[in-house]
Amino acid sequence: MFNKLNFSTFLLKKEITRPPLGFLFFAIVVLCLLFGYFIDQKAANFIKQYQTHLFVDFFRLITIIGDATGWLLIFSLGLLICFFLRRSTFSSRLQAGAKRYRQIFWYLILSCVLSGALHHIIKIIIGRYRPRYLFSDELYGLAPFNFNIAANSFPSGHTQTIFSICIGLSIVYPRYAVILWSLAVLVGFSRVVLLAHYPSDVVFGAYLGITVAVIVGRNYFRQRITNN
Repeated sequence: MFNKLNFSTFLLKKEITRPPLGFLFFAIVVLCLLFGYFIDQKAANFIKQYQTHLFVDFFRLITIIGDATGWLLIFSLGLLICFFLRRSTFSSRLQAGAKRYRQIFWYLILSCVLSGALHHIIKIIIGRYRPRYLFSDELYGLAPFNFNIAANSFPSGHTQTIFSICIGLSIVYPRYAVILWSLAVLVGFSRVVLLAHYPSDVVFGAYLGITVAVIVGRNYFRQRITNN
């Protein structure tokens, strides 16, 4: 499967993490700082002023796609099915397919869980107030080392989740990359529209999801790509 995936091979090359991902880290940090000072608050005020019920209802449906719990349940169920198929008396072809999909499910779970763990650590350290506090208590800024994760905005967990999954899936199924990336962007945009996050929260969440998916994928599939 992987020997034909030029897109996958490109993303998983060791060189992709240096300098691109490392350089991007500093670029993304600078971009987020600029957004925090000049754009985020204005964007939140603009959205608050022009929100419509139809608009909000649509993005409430879209944003559900970024919930990590549902994805992890699906991937875990897929792993369980593959486990039983591998130990069944079905054809060798079916067993080989189960082995392949088991590897894919493990990869997606690792990408999602590792990026999610980093996301929670950063959330606690930064302790940025969510947009709702801007309108309810006129709070805009940071409360570092805040363990009330539900109140912390940076980075966006839904965005981190959907980008780690969609990038992972686009590595495995590059023909669907455009659709998957579009879905990830739409979910990230929904977090801003719903005033759950500021734009910079979404930008860094996307970077985190992409980076972890690529690095995990590069290490997870390195031997397979080398052999092909």
